[in-house]
Amino acid sequence: MLKIPGDGVSNLIYMKMAKTIFDPAIGELYKIKELCAEKGVDADVQKRLSDAISLAEARDTYCASVSSEPSEALATLQRETLEYPFDQAYQDGKTKWKLSPRMMSGHFEGKFLQSIVSMSKAKRVLEIGMFTGYSALACAEVLPEDGTVTALEFDPFLEEVAKGFFANSPCGKKISIRIGDAKETLLKLAEEKAQYDIVFIDANKDGYVNYFKTVIEKDLLAKGGTVILDNALMYGGAYNTKSTNENALAIRKCNEYVKSRDDMFQVLVPIRDGALIVRRKEDVYI
Repeated sequence: MLKIPGDGVSNLIYMKMAKTIFDPAIGELYKIKELCAEKGVDADVQKRLSDAISLAEARDTYCASVSSEPSEALATLQRETLEYPFDQAYQDGKTKWKLSPRMMSGHFEGKFLQSIVSMSKAKRVLEIGMFTGYSALACAEVLPEDGTVTALEFDPFLEEVAKGFFANSPCGKKISIRIGDAKETLLKLAEEKAQYDIVFIDANKDGYVNYFKTVIEKDLLAKGGTVILDNALMYGGAYNTKSTNENALAIRKCNEYVKSRDDMFQVLVPIRDGALIVRRKEDVYI
């Protein structure tokens, strides 16, 4: 379990700490706001610009506020993940790479995942990229008693962290963690004849196409199953043709690959950083 010093703060403060601008247009508005201040633009114009930014940012906050509250176990997981000194853990050699709280799915997307899992009547969930375990535990909470979540993770440090959180929930027993290179683990799961109703991909972006291909071509996705690829907008880089960010280019490549397949049905949902939902056409057009 992550140990956080102090008495903690309210969820509102944690939300502010974790604030990330997913829409690049809002980022540009902030730059324009600063420029207006420097140029001494009319105060009324500056105020209206500030109001526009606040209104644009209020959308996700409002959606999250209307959505169902997370369980106590998930709220604790999110709070402690947001507070954890990952930079220090990296400097101390505990982690294989620099980790960030932004890697966590969090409350809003967690409810989105729970909705899909529950609507699908899923019993078996595969997660590629666990981090501290928020999405894995969120899925486990809405699975039946005999349901299972198999979470793949590369960094052994995160296995220890996640297990601490899972131990705080009665649903944690539904989750099994497999450490190692996801490409290799997926092939092992295929050899074991494993199949999953929901596959959630939220790992290294340059591996997305390979992970998706393996899940489909090795029959890891059960009949009627659904694949969800996170960060499908990649902070706007997926549709900003001027972006040269490696992750954005990898996501754009993945989105285009999925779209190119005649056997797939897909919809990109603009929730947080985008979620690409993919199903076999034969399971949609019956």
